Amino acid sequence: MPYAANNQIAFDQFHGSIKITKEQYSQALEGMQNGLVVNIDDGFKVIPPPLTLPPETPVPTPEQLTQLALAERDRLLAYATIRIAPLQYAVDLEDASHEDKEKLDAWKQYCVALNRIEVQAGFPQSINWPVLPDKPVAP
Repeated sequence: MPYAANNQIAFDQFHGSIKITKEQYSQALEGMQNGLVVNIDDGFKVIPPPLTLPPETPVPTPEQLTQLALAERDRLLAYATIRIAPLQYAVDLEDASHEDKEKLDAWKQYCVALNRIEVQAGFPQSINWPVLPDKPVAP
């Protein structure tokens, strides 16, 4: 005689099981092979598994947000430094064009704005990141 419990079937009786027919055993076996589950809470049933929601993503603490923001700021400052260096060299060597000097000033202003993100109202939950100087601004 076959037996069933929630999510289990067998031909030998086991703890928490109920007797089922051979037809119900076949139905359960086929259902389980197709992703269904056995449920005996209100009598024998082969049903779709219960819907499980993904775990909630924990909300970062203000300290974690600060850490993430400062890491991003530092990454952007490193990128800016790579852009500034050749322009500064041209100025130092008195070989900079008017356009080079304008680009250098824009990159320096960008770096100053990056360094001031911590004094923005709403930091670290809300940050108004400065726009990269070499990115076109949308109208």
